[in-house]
Amino acid sequence: MTTASDVLSAVQSAFPGAVLESRVESDRRLWATIDSNSIVDVCKHLSEKLNFDHYSGAAGVDWIARKEMEVVEIMASHGAHQVVAMLKSKTPRENPSVKSLANLFWNANWYEREIWEMFGINFEGHPGLYPLLLGDELVGVWPWRKDFKGYPDLTTGQRAVERPTSEGYTEYFIPPTPAEIEAGTVPKEKPKYPSFREREEKEIKSDSEMIMHMGPQHAMLPGPFLLDILIEGERVHKAFLDMGYIHKGIEKIMENRTWLQGLTYTDRMCYVASLSNNECYCGAIEKILGLEVPLRAQYIRVILEELSRIQSHLIGTGEFMTLIAGVGYAPWNFMIIDRESIISLIESVTGARLTHTFVRFGGVRNDLPEGFSDKCRSALKYIESRTKEYIELFEQDPIYHMRMENVGVLSPDRAKRVGISGPPLRATGVAYDMRKEDPILVYPDLDFKVVTGTRGDSADRIDVRLREILESIHIIEQCLDRIPAGPIKTETKVPKKIPAGEAYYRVEDPRGEMGMYVISDGGDKPYRVKVRGPVYATLQTLPPLLEGVYIADAVAIAGSMDGCPSEADR
Repeated sequence: MTTASDVLSAVQSAFPGAVLESRVESDRRLWATIDSNSIVDVCKHLSEKLNFDHYSGAAGVDWIARKEMEVVEIMASHGAHQVVAMLKSKTPRENPSVKSLANLFWNANWYEREIWEMFGINFEGHPGLYPLLLGDELVGVWPWRKDFKGYPDLTTGQRAVERPTSEGYTEYFIPPTPAEIEAGTVPKEKPKYPSFREREEKEIKSDSEMIMHMGPQHAMLPGPFLLDILIEGERVHKAFLDMGYIHKGIEKIMENRTWLQGLTYTDRMCYVASLSNNECYCGAIEKILGLEVPLRAQYIRVILEELSRIQSHLIGTGEFMTLIAGVGYAPWNFMIIDRESIISLIESVTGARLTHTFVRFGGVRNDLPEGFSDKCRSALKYIESRTKEYIELFEQDPIYHMRMENVGVLSPDRAKRVGISGPPLRATGVAYDMRKEDPILVYPDLDFKVVTGTRGDSADRIDVRLREILESIHIIEQCLDRIPAGPIKTETKVPKKIPAGEAYYRVEDPRGEMGMYVISDGGDKPYRVKVRGPVYATLQTLPPLLEGVYIADAVAIAGSMDGCPSEADR
């Protein structure tokens, strides 16, 4: 199996002098600073020669004291090896600019747009640097830079100001704050780009075409996002997606909270994946600290995170059923009731039903309560029986087959190229799961299968989630059988100030690959927390997937992706 050292040697051999700095963290992690003039060629070489066929994302970092910025490219493989390459390219902070990878990797488009609108780093050769998460009023203030002064009044929270229009409507604008004016960071000239509406209307080619709005308030996904479709008759010619309606600025907030306070914000990125988000954040910090998590705590984490996967799949599938058959369709009513038994099990351990803040640096907050094992086994037996009923129900329903089979089909190659993960990727037959590819905790010691589909359509995406519930039950039962006695927290004292360092940690979120890139400068707060969530990648995939389908199928396709705009917006 290829190791990080092998990859580094291959790059240094192919591009003498291009690797300016390097660090092999482990067999599965490579950190390297690449000459900015060579970054595109190096990434192309990794992709074509070394089986790095998964462009996982990118992060921007503002090193204000060094008067420079960095773009960190995250490169991985869909199973050929387990190395994650974190490739950095530097640029001066004054007029920062790096080369775009969008012509090399289709899904680099959104990651570069986000870095541009948040940091002001230009990407040479990008097809269109338009805002994705920010409203037009904030474009050009570069809010994730370290010298950003545009915070709202801490006593009132006021930031947006109402302004009546001549037509009698109310609009909002965001004036500069006194701190921005005093610091001289108010942009004198804002970037110019066509508006979202102008970009849409440019695609209308005839009088028989029109733009139809689906959102931002629409039942397709449990959260607001705008999906506009260009239609002719009942067919979708093109789709346009806009986000940022619930942009919470969590990554920036975490830079201004202590390390432990930041944990509470990971819950709120996506409440049905709060435990895996806890795990991802704490795991990255444990890497920086070199902490060894006690074995009992590892088992508890796995049990709770797999229970969370079950409840997430139940509510996601149940909600989806309302999209194609109405609220009264029985699976929704049954699944939400079944989910309550899992939520109650989790609550008995964490004390909360949705936002848990349960995982801790080097362990967990508290132990399993007395009698938990018996209650858990009983609930899992019931959920197993019910899940098999749902699988049988969908297999026998002819209307369900008509609405779902061969609708929204993704081929394995296309799915890998667009960068999706989780059930939408595994439904195409690609057995890509972080619990196998980048195993953490006690997952390497557990026996479980990676559930895959064969067609990659909407029906397969739902079937994969239901069968994953059965695998999660199998995993939890093994943990209950094997969990040892012992401490639930490391004996090593966790300092309030985390030593300088960086780490990238990945988990298998219920919706796919969740990664967090955490940087410490030695202080009591994170210097940078970059969240690479699965739904961000899923939503980028949606517009091309909808081209050519019927309007009615657009709802089924979008819903089968089981997205969470809250996590994508962060």
